[in-house]
Amino acid sequence: MSNHSQNGIVRSSIRSRGHTLFVDHPDSLAERTGPVWMFIHGVALSSAFWEPLMPSGFRNRAAWLSVSLPVHAPSFGPDGFGREDVTVDLFNRLNEEVLKQIVPDKKVIVVGHSTGGFAGLCLALALPNRVLGVVTVGGFADGHWTGLEGDMQKMARKEKLGAFGPAVLRASSWITTRWPWLHARAASMFSHDKRAFLADRPTANALQAVRTDARLQNKAQLLAFFAGIRDVDIWDQIERIHQPVLVLGGQHDPVIPRAQTTRLAATLQNGRLLLYADVGHMVMNERPNDFWRDLLAWHNEYFAEAKP
Repeated sequence: MSNHSQNGIVRSSIRSRGHTLFVDHPDSLAERTGPVWMFIHGVALSSAFWEPLMPSGFRNRAAWLSVSLPVHAPSFGPDGFGREDVTVDLFNRLNEEVLKQIVPDKKVIVVGHSTGGFAGLCLALALPNRVLGVVTVGGFADGHWTGLEGDMQKMARKEKLGAFGPAVLRASSWITTRWPWLHARAASMFSHDKRAFLADRPTANALQAVRTDARLQNKAQLLAFFAGIRDVDIWDQIERIHQPVLVLGGQHDPVIPRAQTTRLAATLQNGRLLLYADVGHMVMNERPNDFWRDLLAWHNEYFAEAKP
């Protein structure tokens, strides 16, 4: 493991079987008490996404770390990484290595957005004695997305636009990450309340940090991830998750249909569903105050002895 520190935030790198995974966390993490909040971002974002969204009191006092998804810049995978490599085992192997190397003696609460929520559910199944609970925000149990992101999956798989699909995705990725206003508007397409999304200053800061990382992106590996995530499915295991799970979603999510979000909460042994009116896929950006209020209220109800 190697570390780089800037402004009190450490970026650590974790290596496992050809993968290098980056993790952001406070330099005082070892001194902070209570369970560790393990944040995992959504597809096409980076480990830098979550920290700007945190309320200052939480950021400065809670034990937290923000973990990259596999092959999401600045993280990268081995040469030849393909869609068949996107598996539940990949998520678990890398996230278990993060816990082993950075917080070996701590229990965690996983907060994951979209694909990060899927990774959190997988980790709860794999490490029931380490994962106290999961918060899945616009998350899922299978990778069949709808709307624009569903189309992007199909383009990466050459099922839409044929051989031109990957080229279109490469070009759009390069263009949007070079112009901040265009990147913000492209990201807002996954929200329902676009005005709230574009007006939120922490969201603007998070997108700026993501753009910096995205310029290092191995686009072939990201396209393989887009293509492969459509094949993952853990519906047959969801009932085995015994930990408390807070399922947050927007009633107008264009990526994960409301019926899937409702089914996920109902299938879990200890699931709780909160659906936000007039909100899309980006709950924490469209309704940040409500998001953090509900997140911490759920935490305090189940883990009151370890309030951040």
